[in-house]
Amino acid sequence: MQIEICSLCAAGEDEIAVSIEMRAADRSEKRRLVIPSETYIELGLSKGECSRELYDTLEREADIYTAYRRGLAILGYGACSKRMLTSKLISKGIDRSIAGIAVEKIESRGYIAEDASARREAERCAAKLWGESRIRAHLNSKGYGKDAVDDAMFSLEDAGVDFEENCVKLVESKCKCIPSDRLAIQKLVASFSRYGYSLSEVKSAINAVANKKSSIYD
Repeated sequence: MQIEICSLCAAGEDEIAVSIEMRAADRSEKRRLVIPSETYIELGLSKGECSRELYDTLEREADIYTAYRRGLAILGYGACSKRMLTSKLISKGIDRSIAGIAVEKIESRGYIAEDASARREAERCAAKLWGESRIRAHLNSKGYGKDAVDDAMFSLEDAGVDFEENCVKLVESKCKCIPSDRLAIQKLVASFSRYGYSLSEVKSAINAVANKKSSIYD
């Protein structure tokens, strides 16, 4: 098979479109591969005959660049962890290894800051009055690593987030009155535990709210 680079031209800001024709016997195929300008310079491309090895490199670099641009587009809709962004790229049909390389490039250029992103996500969860275990589980589901999750939880502590106090606020916001029936209380405890609070936190909060409400009528 004969492979030839037919033209090289700007495709966008810092992008080069490489037009390639491949000929074999009585058939031919034309390809247009878009790569970043830095790759064009690194490879020292020029018009003319192209080896199979160079073509394979060009094709791979074009695939990585496509995944890189798609990754940036995904981040435009909201922050992602590296693992989550990689998963999203794979779900769009991008090869796992290509997705991994693209995400590494995105991170190296400062578009992914896992610790800062995890902290912002944790702050949003705390504002919803979620408990510690639910926030941790949510961050894990988003693909943040253990270090990023721990850092996010420490940042909540440093910011003065009091989960016991938040549990009281949650109970107050959901309950107009605290039931006296034992079964109803058990259901209430189970309900608030799903927000990520421990049994002791929930029971303490329910008692605090019950005492506060009863004192109004004393």
